[in-house]
Amino acid sequence: MHFKNENRHMVDVLFVLSLFCVFAFSALMLVIIGADVYKKTAAHMDTNYASRISYAYLSEKIRQSDRADSFSVGTYGDGDAFMIGEEINGTTYYTYLYQYDGKLRELFTNTPESLNPSAGQVIMDCLHFSVSPLGDHLFCFSMTSSEGIETTLYVSTRCSVSSGQ
Repeated sequence: MHFKNENRHMVDVLFVLSLFCVFAFSALMLVIIGADVYKKTAAHMDTNYASRISYAYLSEKIRQSDRADSFSVGTYGDGDAFMIGEEINGTTYYTYLYQYDGKLRELFTNTPESLNPSAGQVIMDCLHFSVSPLGDHLFCFSMTSSEGIETTLYVSTRCSVSSGQ
C-alpha cells in the first residue's frame, strides 16, 4: 500500500511537470510568432517611410522654388534630372535632382559639367529615377526603391516649365 502512494505522487509530479512544459512551449511559440509579426511590420513601415519621404522631399523642393521658368527637365550623369534654377547675385545656379549609383542625389551648382555626378548629396536609396513634364504645370516622377517597389508621383506647379538645359 505504501508503494501505491509513491506511484501516485510520482504521477502527480509528472503531470505538473508536463503541464509546465506545455505552458513553456506555448509561451516560446507565442514569442517567436510575435517577433516575426514585428519584423514584418517594421519592414513594411520602413518601405512606406522611404517612399513617403522621397515624395515629400521632391514635392517640397518644387513648392519652395515655384517661380516662373525655374524648372526644367534634362539629363545628368546617365539618367533623367529635374533642374531647379535660381538667380543669386546675377549668377544662375541650378539644383539638380537625379539618380546616380543607386542613390537619389541633389547637386547645387552653377557649373554642372565640371562636376562628377557622384559629387551630389545623397538623399536616399533609389534604383531608378525618371521625370517627365506632362504639360506646362504638371510633372511625373517615377522612382524604384532599393526594395524594387516602383511608385509614381504627379506634382503640379503654379508656374510653367522651360524646355530643358
